Amino acid sequence: MVKKIIISHFNNVAAILHSNKIQEIVVISQTYQVNDIYIGIVQKIFSSINAAFIKLGKYGKSGFIHVSDIKPLKRGRYINHITDILSINQLVLVQVIKEPTLNKGPRLTANIHLYGKYLVLMPLCNNISISHKIYDDNERTYLYALAILLKPQTMGLLIKPSAQGVSENALIQDLEYLKNQWNFIQKIAIASSSPTLVYKDEDLIKKIVRDFYEDSIKKIVIDSKDGLKLLYYYLNKWNCISPITNIKLQLYNKTECILEQFNIKQTIKDALKPKVKLPSGGYIIIENNEAFTVIDVNSGSFNKTANSKEAILRTNFYAAIEIAQQLKIRNINGVIIIDFIDMHSQRDQLQLLEHLSKLLKLDHAKPQIVQLSELGLVELTRRRRGQSLQEIFGYMNNYNSLLLDSSFKFSLNMSRQNLEERLLVYKNIRSLFFRKKFSNCILLSIKNFESETPYKMSKMQKPYISYIDRLYTIALFNPKANYIVPLIFYWSLIRFNM
Repeated sequence: MVKKIIISHFNNVAAILHSNKIQEIVVISQTYQVNDIYIGIVQKIFSSINAAFIKLGKYGKSGFIHVSDIKPLKRGRYINHITDILSINQLVLVQVIKEPTLNKGPRLTANIHLYGKYLVLMPLCNNISISHKIYDDNERTYLYALAILLKPQTMGLLIKPSAQGVSENALIQDLEYLKNQWNFIQKIAIASSSPTLVYKDEDLIKKIVRDFYEDSIKKIVIDSKDGLKLLYYYLNKWNCISPITNIKLQLYNKTECILEQFNIKQTIKDALKPKVKLPSGGYIIIENNEAFTVIDVNSGSFNKTANSKEAILRTNFYAAIEIAQQLKIRNINGVIIIDFIDMHSQRDQLQLLEHLSKLLKLDHAKPQIVQLSELGLVELTRRRRGQSLQEIFGYMNNYNSLLLDSSFKFSLNMSRQNLEERLLVYKNIRSLFFRKKFSNCILLSIKNFESETPYKMSKMQKPYISYIDRLYTIALFNPKANYIVPLIFYWSLIRFNM
Protein backbone atom coordinates (compact mmCIF):
# COMPACT_ATOMS: atom_id res chain seq x y z
CA MET A 1 0.00 0.00 0.00
CA VAL A 2 1.63 3.24 -1.24
CA LYS A 3 1.48 6.07 1.29
CA LYS A 4 2.31 9.65 0.37
CA ILE A 5 1.86 13.22 1.59
CA ILE A 6 0.58 16.13 -0.51
CA ILE A 7 1.44 19.63 0.74
CA SER A 8 0.03 22.92 -0.53
CA HIS A 9 2.51 25.37 0.96
CA PHE A 10 0.58 28.45 -0.18
CA ASN A 11 -2.78 27.35 1.23
CA ASN A 12 -1.33 25.80 4.42
CA VAL A 13 -3.16 22.54 3.70
CA ALA A 14 -1.74 19.01 3.55
CA ALA A 15 -3.23 15.56 3.03
CA ILE A 16 -2.06 12.01 3.78
CA LEU A 17 -2.96 9.53 1.03
CA HIS A 18 -3.10 5.73 1.11
CA SER A 19 -3.23 4.17 -2.35
CA ASN A 20 -4.31 7.55 -3.82
CA LYS A 21 -7.22 7.79 -1.36
CA ILE A 22 -7.26 10.69 1.09
CA GLN A 23 -7.10 9.46 4.69
CA GLU A 24 -6.37 12.61 6.66
CA ILE A 25 -6.30 16.37 6.06
CA VAL A 26 -3.98 18.69 8.00
CA VAL A 27 -4.70 22.43 8.17
CA ILE A 28 -2.79 25.12 10.05
CA SER A 29 -5.32 27.45 11.67
CA GLN A 30 -4.34 31.02 12.49
CA THR A 31 -6.63 31.11 15.53
CA TYR A 32 -5.93 29.35 18.84
CA GLN A 33 -4.46 25.90 18.29
CA VAL A 34 -2.88 23.23 20.45
CA ASN A 35 0.68 23.96 21.70
CA ASP A 36 0.39 27.74 21.26
CA ILE A 37 2.00 29.57 24.20
CA TYR A 38 0.65 32.88 25.50
CA ILE A 39 1.31 35.41 28.19
CA GLY A 40 -2.18 35.82 29.65
CA ILE A 41 -3.76 37.90 32.37
CA VAL A 42 -6.20 36.50 34.92
CA GLN A 43 -9.59 37.99 34.07
CA LYS A 44 -12.05 36.14 36.34
CA ILE A 45 -11.73 33.58 39.12
CA PHE A 46 -14.54 31.14 39.96
CA SER A 47 -13.71 29.72 43.36
CA SER A 48 -16.80 27.47 43.33
CA ILE A 49 -15.37 25.34 40.51
CA ASN A 50 -11.69 26.06 41.23
CA ALA A 51 -11.13 27.56 37.80
CA ALA A 52 -10.28 30.87 36.15
CA PHE A 53 -10.57 32.64 32.82
CA ILE A 54 -7.36 33.96 31.27
CA LYS A 55 -7.39 36.80 28.76
CA LEU A 56 -4.94 35.94 25.96
CA GLY A 57 -5.10 39.03 23.82
CA LYS A 58 -6.93 42.21 22.96
CA TYR A 59 -9.50 40.26 20.97
CA GLY A 60 -10.82 36.71 20.92
CA LYS A 61 -12.19 34.37 23.55
CA SER A 62 -10.69 34.05 27.00
CA GLY A 63 -9.10 30.72 27.90
CA PHE A 64 -10.26 28.40 30.67
CA ILE A 65 -7.83 26.93 33.20
CA HIS A 66 -8.58 24.55 36.10
CA VAL A 67 -6.63 24.29 39.33
CA SER A 68 -5.39 20.85 38.25
CA ASP A 69 -3.57 22.50 35.32
CA ILE A 70 -1.62 25.08 37.35
CA LYS A 71 0.57 22.83 39.49
CA PRO A 72 3.80 24.64 38.44
CA LEU A 73 2.39 27.84 39.99
CA LYS A 74 1.69 26.33 43.41
CA ARG A 75 3.72 27.90 46.21
CA GLY A 76 3.19 25.03 48.62
CA ARG A 77 2.49 21.33 48.55
CA TYR A 78 -0.87 21.52 50.30
CA ILE A 79 -2.30 24.52 48.44
CA ASN A 80 -5.28 23.23 46.49
CA HIS A 81 -7.54 26.27 46.11
CA ILE A 82 -7.25 28.49 43.05
CA THR A 83 -7.62 31.75 45.02
CA ASP A 84 -4.38 30.89 46.86
CA ILE A 85 -2.54 30.52 43.54
CA LEU A 86 -4.00 33.10 41.16
CA SER A 87 -5.22 36.66 41.60
CA ILE A 88 -7.02 39.09 39.32
CA ASN A 89 -4.75 40.85 36.75
CA GLN A 90 -1.90 38.41 37.42
CA LEU A 91 0.27 37.62 34.40
CA VAL A 92 0.73 33.89 33.72
CA LEU A 93 2.49 31.84 31.06
CA VAL A 94 0.01 29.32 29.62
CA GLN A 95 -0.25 26.85 26.76
CA VAL A 96 -3.29 25.80 24.73
CA ILE A 97 -4.18 22.12 25.20
CA LYS A 98 -7.61 22.22 23.55
CA GLU A 99 -8.87 24.51 20.79
CA PRO A 100 -11.99 26.64 21.23
CA THR A 101 -15.38 25.37 20.11
CA LEU A 102 -18.53 27.22 19.09
CA ASN A 103 -19.35 28.51 22.58
CA LYS A 104 -16.22 27.73 24.58
CA GLY A 105 -12.79 29.30 24.67
CA PRO A 106 -9.51 27.35 24.55
CA ARG A 107 -8.51 25.06 27.42
CA LEU A 108 -5.19 26.10 28.98
CA THR A 109 -2.45 24.67 31.16
CA ALA A 110 0.49 26.21 33.00
CA ASN A 111 2.57 23.04 32.54
CA ILE A 112 4.41 23.95 29.33
CA HIS A 113 5.37 21.20 26.85
CA LEU A 114 7.76 21.85 23.96
CA TYR A 115 7.49 19.19 21.24
CA GLY A 116 10.41 17.98 19.16
CA LYS A 117 10.76 15.11 16.72
CA TYR A 118 11.96 12.60 19.34
CA LEU A 119 11.58 14.37 22.69
CA VAL A 120 9.12 16.52 24.60
CA LEU A 121 10.74 19.03 26.95
CA MET A 122 8.76 19.91 30.11
CA PRO A 123 10.57 22.94 31.56
CA LEU A 124 8.33 23.32 34.63
CA CYS A 125 8.37 19.76 35.97
CA ASN A 126 11.17 17.40 37.01
CA ASN A 127 10.40 13.87 35.86
CA ILE A 128 11.16 11.43 33.05
CA SER A 129 8.49 9.56 31.09
CA ILE A 130 8.72 6.94 28.35
CA SER A 131 5.92 6.59 25.80
CA HIS A 132 3.65 3.59 26.34
CA LYS A 133 3.94 2.87 22.61
CA ILE A 134 7.54 1.69 23.14
CA TYR A 135 6.95 -1.97 24.01
CA ASP A 136 10.48 -3.40 24.04
CA ASP A 137 11.68 -3.52 27.67
CA ASN A 138 15.35 -3.32 26.67
CA GLU A 139 14.67 -0.24 24.53
CA ARG A 140 12.68 1.39 27.36
CA THR A 141 15.51 0.76 29.84
CA TYR A 142 18.11 2.14 27.43
CA LEU A 143 16.07 5.29 26.65
CA TYR A 144 15.33 5.90 30.33
CA ALA A 145 19.02 5.68 31.22
CA LEU A 146 19.90 8.00 28.35
CA ALA A 147 17.20 10.47 29.45
CA ILE A 148 18.70 10.59 32.95
CA LEU A 149 22.04 11.64 31.44
CA LEU A 150 20.50 14.18 29.01
CA LYS A 151 17.81 15.72 31.20
CA PRO A 152 18.49 19.36 32.11
CA GLN A 153 18.37 20.16 35.79
CA THR A 154 14.88 21.07 37.12
CA MET A 155 13.34 20.11 33.74
CA GLY A 156 11.45 17.02 32.62
CA LEU A 157 11.67 14.85 29.51
CA LEU A 158 9.17 12.67 27.66
CA ILE A 159 10.57 10.17 25.16
CA LYS A 160 8.40 9.81 22.05
CA PRO A 161 7.95 6.51 20.10
CA SER A 162 9.96 7.98 17.19
CA ALA A 163 13.08 7.90 19.43
CA GLN A 164 13.40 4.11 19.00
CA GLY A 165 16.55 3.18 17.10
CA VAL A 166 17.70 6.80 16.82
CA SER A 167 21.33 7.76 17.51
CA GLU A 168 22.33 9.66 20.63
CA ASN A 169 23.50 12.63 18.55
CA ALA A 170 20.04 13.03 17.03
CA LEU A 171 18.45 13.06 20.49
CA ILE A 172 21.01 15.57 21.77
CA GLN A 173 20.38 17.88 18.79
CA ASP A 174 16.64 17.66 19.33
CA LEU A 175 17.07 18.50 23.03
CA GLU A 176 19.38 21.46 22.29
CA TYR A 177 16.82 22.85 19.88
CA LEU A 178 14.07 22.62 22.51
CA LYS A 179 16.28 24.23 25.18
CA ASN A 180 17.03 27.16 22.87
CA GLN A 181 13.34 27.45 22.14
CA TRP A 182 12.57 27.61 25.87
CA ASN A 183 15.23 30.29 26.41
CA PHE A 184 13.62 32.36 23.67
CA ILE A 185 10.16 31.94 25.26
CA GLN A 186 11.53 33.00 28.66
CA LYS A 187 13.04 36.20 27.24
CA ILE A 188 9.75 37.15 25.55
CA ALA A 189 7.77 36.35 28.69
CA ILE A 190 10.03 38.50 30.89
CA ALA A 191 9.79 41.44 28.51
CA SER A 192 5.97 41.23 28.15
CA SER A 193 3.68 43.33 30.35
CA SER A 194 0.38 42.56 28.65
CA PRO A 195 -1.39 39.53 27.09
CA THR A 196 0.43 38.44 23.96
CA LEU A 197 1.27 35.43 21.80
CA VAL A 198 4.72 34.08 22.67
CA TYR A 199 5.05 30.98 20.48
CA LYS A 200 2.94 29.51 17.68
CA ASP A 201 3.46 26.24 15.87
CA GLU A 202 2.49 27.63 12.46
CA ASP A 203 5.03 25.99 10.15
CA LEU A 204 3.02 23.36 8.23
CA ILE A 205 6.09 21.59 6.80
CA LYS A 206 7.72 21.33 10.21
CA LYS A 207 4.48 19.95 11.68
CA ILE A 208 4.12 17.38 8.89
CA VAL A 209 7.69 16.08 9.23
CA ARG A 210 7.58 16.09 13.02
CA ASP A 211 4.13 14.58 13.63
CA PHE A 212 3.13 12.67 10.48
CA TYR A 213 6.28 11.47 8.74
CA GLU A 214 7.08 7.78 9.20
CA ASP A 215 9.06 5.12 7.37
CA SER A 216 6.00 3.98 5.41
CA ILE A 217 5.85 7.34 3.57
CA LYS A 218 7.20 6.76 0.06
CA LYS A 219 6.56 10.12 -1.58
CA ILE A 220 6.02 13.77 -0.63
CA VAL A 221 4.70 16.23 -3.22
CA ILE A 222 4.83 19.99 -2.59
CA ASP A 223 3.89 23.00 -4.73
CA SER A 224 6.62 25.46 -3.71
CA LYS A 225 10.36 25.59 -4.36
CA ASP A 226 10.99 27.30 -1.03
CA GLY A 227 8.76 24.73 0.62
CA LEU A 228 10.73 21.92 -1.00
CA LYS A 229 13.99 23.33 0.40
CA LEU A 230 12.39 23.64 3.84
CA LEU A 231 11.06 20.09 3.58
CA TYR A 232 14.51 18.73 2.73
CA TYR A 233 16.00 20.75 5.60
CA TYR A 234 13.68 19.24 8.23
CA LEU A 235 13.99 15.71 6.82
CA ASN A 236 17.76 15.98 6.88
CA LYS A 237 17.81 17.66 10.30
CA TRP A 238 15.82 14.84 11.91
CA ASN A 239 17.77 12.12 10.05
CA CYS A 240 14.76 11.05 8.01
CA ILE A 241 16.88 10.83 4.84
CA SER A 242 19.52 8.12 4.61
CA PRO A 243 20.76 5.58 2.05
CA ILE A 244 18.35 3.06 3.58
CA THR A 245 15.19 5.16 3.26
CA ASN A 246 13.32 5.06 0.00
CA ILE A 247 11.48 8.38 -0.09
CA LYS A 248 10.91 10.58 -3.12
CA LEU A 249 10.50 14.37 -2.89
CA GLN A 250 8.66 15.93 -5.82
CA LEU A 251 8.02 19.56 -6.77
CA TYR A 252 4.56 20.06 -8.25
CA ASN A 253 4.86 22.72 -10.97
CA LYS A 254 1.75 22.20 -13.10
CA THR A 255 -0.66 25.05 -13.84
CA GLU A 256 -3.57 23.30 -12.13
CA CYS A 257 -3.81 23.84 -8.38
CA ILE A 258 -2.33 20.93 -6.41
CA LEU A 259 -5.49 20.79 -4.25
CA GLU A 260 -7.58 20.10 -7.34
CA GLN A 261 -5.08 17.75 -8.96
CA PHE A 262 -5.20 15.39 -5.98
CA ASN A 263 -8.90 15.96 -5.26
CA ILE A 264 -8.19 17.57 -1.87
CA LYS A 265 -10.35 20.61 -2.51
CA GLN A 266 -13.39 18.52 -3.44
CA THR A 267 -12.81 16.21 -0.47
CA ILE A 268 -12.87 19.18 1.90
CA LYS A 269 -16.07 20.48 0.33
CA ASP A 270 -17.71 17.06 0.58
CA ALA A 271 -16.56 16.74 4.20
CA LEU A 272 -18.43 19.93 5.06
CA LYS A 273 -21.73 18.44 3.89
CA PRO A 274 -23.80 16.38 6.33
CA LYS A 275 -24.86 13.74 3.78
CA VAL A 276 -22.44 11.07 2.55
CA LYS A 277 -23.54 8.52 -0.06
CA LEU A 278 -22.55 4.87 0.27
CA PRO A 279 -21.47 2.62 -2.63
CA SER A 280 -24.37 0.33 -1.81
CA GLY A 281 -27.00 2.97 -2.50
CA GLY A 282 -27.56 3.91 1.13
CA TYR A 283 -26.29 7.04 2.85
CA ILE A 284 -25.24 8.42 6.23
CA ILE A 285 -26.06 11.76 7.84
CA ILE A 286 -23.43 13.35 10.10
CA GLU A 287 -24.67 16.04 12.48
CA ASN A 288 -22.17 17.88 14.71
CA ASN A 289 -23.34 19.31 18.01
CA GLU A 290 -21.58 21.03 20.89
CA ALA A 291 -21.68 17.99 23.17
CA PHE A 292 -21.45 15.10 20.70
CA THR A 293 -21.70 14.01 17.07
CA VAL A 294 -24.63 11.94 15.77
CA ILE A 295 -24.29 9.67 12.71
CA ASP A 296 -27.47 8.19 11.24
CA VAL A 297 -27.34 5.30 8.75
CA ASN A 298 -30.09 4.94 6.15
CA SER A 299 -30.64 2.15 3.64
CA GLY A 300 -31.69 4.45 0.82
CA SER A 301 -32.15 2.56 -2.45
CA PHE A 302 -30.14 -0.54 -1.51
CA ASN A 303 -32.02 -3.46 -3.12
CA LYS A 304 -29.33 -5.86 -4.35
CA THR A 305 -30.75 -8.78 -2.43
CA ALA A 306 -34.21 -10.03 -1.73
CA ASN A 307 -33.25 -10.96 1.83
CA SER A 308 -33.96 -7.88 3.99
CA LYS A 309 -31.82 -9.19 6.86
CA GLU A 310 -28.80 -9.56 4.58
CA ALA A 311 -29.47 -6.16 2.98
CA ILE A 312 -29.47 -4.45 6.38
CA LEU A 313 -26.24 -6.15 7.44
CA ARG A 314 -24.48 -5.25 4.18
CA THR A 315 -25.63 -1.63 4.37
CA ASN A 316 -24.36 -1.39 7.95
CA PHE A 317 -21.02 -2.90 6.88
CA TYR A 318 -20.65 -0.36 4.07
CA ALA A 319 -21.64 2.40 6.50
CA ALA A 320 -19.02 1.26 9.05
CA ILE A 321 -16.27 1.53 6.40
CA GLU A 322 -17.39 5.04 5.41
CA ILE A 323 -17.81 6.19 9.02
CA ALA A 324 -14.25 5.13 9.92
CA GLN A 325 -13.04 7.09 6.87
CA GLN A 326 -15.10 10.19 7.67
CA LEU A 327 -13.93 10.29 11.30
CA LYS A 328 -10.34 10.70 10.08
CA ILE A 329 -11.02 13.09 7.20
CA ARG A 330 -13.35 15.38 9.20
CA ASN A 331 -11.29 14.93 12.38
CA ILE A 332 -14.45 14.38 14.40
CA ASN A 333 -13.66 14.08 18.09
CA GLY A 334 -15.33 13.68 21.45
CA VAL A 335 -18.44 11.57 21.98
CA ILE A 336 -19.86 9.97 18.82
CA ILE A 337 -23.20 8.15 18.63
CA ILE A 338 -23.93 5.96 15.58
CA ASP A 339 -27.47 4.88 14.79
CA PHE A 340 -27.09 1.86 12.51
CA ILE A 341 -30.10 0.28 10.85
CA ASP A 342 -31.83 -1.90 13.43
CA MET A 343 -30.66 -5.50 13.51
CA HIS A 344 -32.62 -7.97 15.66
CA SER A 345 -30.03 -10.73 15.46
CA GLN A 346 -27.46 -10.51 18.24
CA ARG A 347 -25.01 -12.40 16.05
CA ASP A 348 -25.26 -9.69 13.37
CA GLN A 349 -24.76 -6.99 15.98
CA LEU A 350 -21.57 -8.60 17.31
CA GLN A 351 -20.33 -9.16 13.76
CA LEU A 352 -20.85 -5.46 12.97
CA LEU A 353 -19.10 -4.33 16.16
CA GLU A 354 -16.12 -6.55 15.41
CA HIS A 355 -15.93 -5.17 11.86
CA LEU A 356 -16.11 -1.55 13.11
CA SER A 357 -13.50 -2.23 15.79
CA LYS A 358 -11.01 -3.51 13.19
CA LEU A 359 -11.53 -0.41 11.06
CA LEU A 360 -11.02 1.96 14.00
CA LYS A 361 -7.68 0.36 14.90
CA LEU A 362 -6.19 2.06 11.81
CA ASP A 363 -7.03 5.49 13.26
CA HIS A 364 -4.15 7.26 15.04
CA ALA A 365 -6.63 9.07 17.33
CA LYS A 366 -7.51 5.66 18.84
CA PRO A 367 -11.34 5.69 18.93
CA GLN A 368 -12.79 3.48 21.68
CA ILE A 369 -16.15 1.73 21.36
CA VAL A 370 -17.92 2.17 24.70
CA GLN A 371 -21.03 0.07 24.25
CA LEU A 372 -23.98 -0.95 22.11
CA SER A 373 -26.94 0.49 23.99
CA GLU A 374 -30.34 -1.12 24.44
CA LEU A 375 -31.70 1.22 21.77
CA GLY A 376 -29.21 -0.16 19.24
CA LEU A 377 -26.93 2.90 19.34
CA VAL A 378 -23.17 2.41 19.12
CA GLU A 379 -21.37 4.80 21.46
CA LEU A 380 -17.69 5.59 21.00
CA THR A 381 -15.16 8.27 21.86
CA ARG A 382 -12.33 9.68 19.75
CA ARG A 383 -9.36 11.58 21.15
CA ARG A 384 -9.17 15.21 20.11
CA ARG A 385 -6.35 15.93 17.65
CA GLY A 386 -6.81 19.56 16.74
CA GLN A 387 -9.90 21.26 15.37
CA SER A 388 -12.31 19.47 13.09
CA LEU A 389 -12.74 20.59 9.49
CA GLN A 390 -16.10 22.10 10.39
CA GLU A 391 -14.55 24.21 13.14
CA ILE A 392 -11.84 25.44 10.75
CA PHE A 393 -13.74 26.00 7.52
CA GLY A 394 -17.36 26.37 8.61
CA TYR A 395 -20.36 24.37 7.53
CA MET A 396 -21.72 23.72 4.05
CA ASN A 397 -25.38 22.77 3.75
CA ASN A 398 -27.24 21.06 0.93
CA TYR A 399 -27.48 24.30 -1.05
CA ASN A 400 -23.69 24.54 -1.20
CA SER A 401 -23.58 27.82 0.70
CA LEU A 402 -20.54 28.32 2.86
CA LEU A 403 -21.32 29.69 6.30
CA LEU A 404 -18.44 31.25 8.16
CA ASP A 405 -17.29 29.56 11.29
CA SER A 406 -18.05 30.87 14.76
CA SER A 407 -14.88 32.86 15.31
CA PHE A 408 -15.33 34.61 11.97
CA LYS A 409 -19.02 35.38 12.60
CA PHE A 410 -18.36 36.78 16.04
CA SER A 411 -15.62 38.99 14.64
CA LEU A 412 -18.27 40.91 12.67
CA ASN A 413 -19.35 42.45 15.94
CA MET A 414 -15.81 43.47 16.87
CA SER A 415 -13.95 46.58 15.92
CA ARG A 416 -12.88 47.28 12.37
CA GLN A 417 -9.23 46.69 13.18
CA ASN A 418 -9.87 43.21 14.53
CA LEU A 419 -12.11 42.38 11.57
CA GLU A 420 -9.35 43.34 9.14
CA GLU A 421 -6.87 41.14 11.00
CA ARG A 422 -9.21 38.17 10.83
CA LEU A 423 -9.92 38.75 7.14
CA LEU A 424 -6.18 38.71 6.46
CA VAL A 425 -5.83 35.56 8.54
CA TYR A 426 -8.53 33.68 6.68
CA LYS A 427 -7.82 34.87 3.14
CA ASN A 428 -5.87 31.76 2.08
CA ILE A 429 -8.37 29.26 3.50
CA ARG A 430 -11.40 31.16 2.21
CA SER A 431 -9.91 31.27 -1.29
CA LEU A 432 -10.58 27.53 -1.53
CA PHE A 433 -14.30 28.19 -1.54
CA PHE A 434 -14.50 31.49 -3.41
CA ARG A 435 -17.66 31.47 -5.54
CA LYS A 436 -18.43 35.14 -6.04
CA LYS A 437 -20.08 35.93 -9.37
CA PHE A 438 -19.72 39.45 -10.76
CA SER A 439 -22.99 40.67 -12.24
CA ASN A 440 -21.87 44.17 -13.31
CA CYS A 441 -19.00 43.48 -15.70
CA ILE A 442 -17.65 46.38 -17.75
CA LEU A 443 -15.82 45.52 -20.97
CA LEU A 444 -13.05 48.03 -21.62
CA SER A 445 -11.89 47.94 -25.20
CA ILE A 446 -9.39 50.83 -24.95
CA LYS A 447 -7.43 52.05 -21.94
CA ASN A 448 -5.83 55.50 -22.11
CA PHE A 449 -2.76 56.46 -20.10
CA GLU A 450 -3.29 59.82 -18.41
CA SER A 451 -0.49 62.14 -17.52
CA GLU A 452 -2.43 64.08 -14.90
CA THR A 453 -2.80 62.83 -11.35
CA PRO A 454 -6.33 61.75 -10.36
CA TYR A 455 -7.92 63.86 -7.65
CA LYS A 456 -8.28 60.84 -5.31
CA MET A 457 -4.52 60.22 -5.18
CA SER A 458 -2.85 61.59 -2.07
CA LYS A 459 0.46 63.41 -2.11
CA MET A 460 2.15 60.48 -0.39
CA GLN A 461 1.05 58.09 -3.17
CA LYS A 462 2.17 60.16 -6.15
CA PRO A 463 5.83 59.00 -6.35
CA TYR A 464 4.86 55.34 -6.27
CA ILE A 465 1.64 55.06 -8.26
CA SER A 466 1.00 55.16 -12.01
CA TYR A 467 -2.55 54.75 -13.24
CA ILE A 468 -4.59 53.97 -16.31
CA ASP A 469 -7.81 55.70 -17.42
CA ARG A 470 -9.60 58.58 -15.67
CA LEU A 471 -13.13 57.13 -15.72
CA TYR A 472 -12.39 53.56 -14.60
CA THR A 473 -9.06 54.14 -12.89
CA ILE A 474 -6.63 51.27 -12.38
CA ALA A 475 -3.82 52.17 -9.97
CA LEU A 476 -0.48 50.43 -10.52
CA PHE A 477 1.96 50.22 -7.63
CA ASN A 478 5.31 50.57 -9.39
CA PRO A 479 8.11 52.06 -7.23
CA LYS A 480 11.55 52.55 -8.69
CA ALA A 481 14.35 50.15 -7.86
CA ASN A 482 15.72 50.36 -4.31
CA TYR A 483 12.87 52.62 -3.16
CA ILE A 484 12.10 52.36 0.56
CA VAL A 485 8.31 52.53 0.74
CA PRO A 486 6.89 54.12 3.93
CA LEU A 487 5.17 51.57 6.16
CA ILE A 488 2.08 53.78 6.52
CA PHE A 489 1.67 53.92 2.76
CA TYR A 490 2.22 50.17 2.41
CA TRP A 491 -0.46 49.52 5.05
CA SER A 492 -2.88 51.80 3.19
CA LEU A 493 -2.39 49.62 0.10
CA ILE A 494 -2.96 46.23 1.72
CA ARG A 495 -5.70 47.16 4.20
CA PHE A 496 -9.30 46.29 3.46
CA ASN A 497 -11.67 49.13 2.59
CA MET A 498 -14.75 48.15 4.59
